[in-house]
Amino acid sequence: MSMHGSFERTDFLSYCQSLYDTDKAYDIAQANRLNRHRHVEPDSAQFLASIAMIRKPNKVLEIGTSTGFSTLWLAYGLHHQSDADFISLDIDKSRSNTAKQHLQNVGLSSLVRFIVQDAFVFLSKTEDIFDLVFLDAERHFYCEYTKPLHKILSVGSVLIVDNVLSHSDEVCEFLAEFLNDSRYICHTLDIGAGLFMAVRQEP
Repeated sequence: MSMHGSFERTDFLSYCQSLYDTDKAYDIAQANRLNRHRHVEPDSAQFLASIAMIRKPNKVLEIGTSTGFSTLWLAYGLHHQSDADFISLDIDKSRSNTAKQHLQNVGLSSLVRFIVQDAFVFLSKTEDIFDLVFLDAERHFYCEYTKPLHKILSVGSVLIVDNVLSHSDEVCEFLAEFLNDSRYICHTLDIGAGLFMAVRQEP
């Protein structure tokens, strides 16, 4: 699926940089962390796009849309694929709608299905297997996601988790569930706020 209209890569990069700068300034002004948009860092977003281009996943799940910065980059990484099914999941409808508008603005909205639902509910009910999963949500819920995440990952599936260096104390128990599981090859990457990547190598 190609990009729509007169979309240019330089326009996309400019749009993403503007969005990042605007939302970062917004976040700084918010005393309550729950009101912040808390985007991934640009290096992390570009890494996600690179993994999508390399892996060429058929099914992608993003847990934690926020206002769509990482969603933009994942969609960009998928834009040459005609068969990719990309679901972006968030519990906040207004943020999901904002993300949808950003995707429309750059001509990539047809690549993403936005679902407004609690992540644990979605993970528990879905019968899909995902080739690529990006987790960037409320960290205190992560351990609840462990069992259903194992269920939706198969051999070759990739799980990427954000903020594993910046908030290592909050995610260490969750990450240990993958680090100590022989079914996964795991890496912690010093990119952005820290990315954790677990690749499923066994059923």
